Amino acid sequence: MNQRWREAVQTGQGVQSKYKQLVKAIASDIESAALPSGMRLPPQREVAADLKISVQTVTNAYKELERHGLIRCEVGRGSFVSARVTEAMSSYMLDKDERSVVDFSIARIVHTREHDAMWRKVCASFSTIEEQPWIRACRPIAGFEHHRQAGVAWLAALNMPARADTLLVTNGAAHGIFLALASVVGPGDTVLCESLTDHGVIGLANVLGFTLKGLDIDEHGIRPDHFEEICNSERVSALVCTPTLNNPTVALMPDSRRRAIARIAERYGVNVIEDDVHGALPAKAQTPIASLIPELAFYCTSMTKSVLSGLRTGYLAMPRRLALRAESILRVSSWMASAPMAEIATRWIMDGTAQRLVAIQRERLAARQTVVREVLGAYVLGGHPHALSVWLRVPDNWQVDLITRELRRRRIALTLPDPFVVHGARKPKAVRLCVGAEISDSSFKAAVETIREVFEQYPHVHDFS
Repeated sequence: MNQRWREAVQTGQGVQSKYKQLVKAIASDIESAALPSGMRLPPQREVAADLKISVQTVTNAYKELERHGLIRCEVGRGSFVSARVTEAMSSYMLDKDERSVVDFSIARIVHTREHDAMWRKVCASFSTIEEQPWIRACRPIAGFEHHRQAGVAWLAALNMPARADTLLVTNGAAHGIFLALASVVGPGDTVLCESLTDHGVIGLANVLGFTLKGLDIDEHGIRPDHFEEICNSERVSALVCTPTLNNPTVALMPDSRRRAIARIAERYGVNVIEDDVHGALPAKAQTPIASLIPELAFYCTSMTKSVLSGLRTGYLAMPRRLALRAESILRVSSWMASAPMAEIATRWIMDGTAQRLVAIQRERLAARQTVVREVLGAYVLGGHPHALSVWLRVPDNWQVDLITRELRRRRIALTLPDPFVVHGARKPKAVRLCVGAEISDSSFKAAVETIREVFEQYPHVHDFS
């Protein structure tokens, strides 16, 4: 049995549950290819006996690994390592609510009483409506016409002109990005993105089989000169980018650079897939790259990162020439987006509720970002008053994994850079702090002060965790 698995469950007490430690150890072996794709894992009872832990603990670990797509469990045959799909996210972000931990690892809005009140109000209004076609919806693949028209209105406020006949209602921005990529790339194609990008894009490279390459970035995002250099030397099918509040660097690309990126894409015929999930957050709407080259670009956004976390309604604006293809991929992959959620989004867009909740969000984010800036200003690499997160420089005296481990001992969870690093790119010495943790403002400030205290200390001479 793997010695690392044994050490993981023996040393993890008091920090994480044994099953979580076992998940991390097995996931690490899968990611490093120590456990290659297709390999059969030992039976759960055998693992439990060898590690001197309960069978249920091993079962929980295997279930977690399967849920993240790292293994597949086949009845009567056993458990096998799956083809690598994405990073072992359970190692970097909390995927369960741990009440005793201040969770700065998940990017989400700051939830308020106003969000609860608006949700109760719309649910109550539904109870009085006799005719509700959206709960019986099965046919309108691209979305009900009035849902698409609301999407057009939402995009207009984000400076993105769109038409209902070239707009799809999606289950969030990640769904839209998948549809866009599946429409224009195939196995072996080259797709470019920021060298630090959303982990979902990295996962899609494995799902769709394209080659993902990272572009050089600075504090303003993608460097146009590197984009053009790559386009000039090889065939590039698409560029996936997040010009507004990139995840994780929080870079906000200036207008001049957006226009430069658009010109290069147009010159070389590169499809652009723009993730504008944070587009509603800045007080001043930006110029989407997609609005500059509408015949080459897809534009994706959603309500989850600005209006309400659970409102997974998004919109995908498409080039006319690819609209039918994207709609057909929507049909075969998910049939249609959730119509009840789209109905709520539509009502909130049309009656102004969505805009009011965005305004509240800006206010709450600004307050928390101010605290971070005041307490951790010397360590801030990337930040914005209305961003969901902050990109923090790890002090020279710490290693990234050691400082995050020390913070977990103090019941604070941050995100390492690992899930955002495109293959071949340099891993930065930085961590992401998400400000939407569901805690009081006083607890938020205390936790940020604890982070500063740890940053200013020196680590143990011997790390024994």
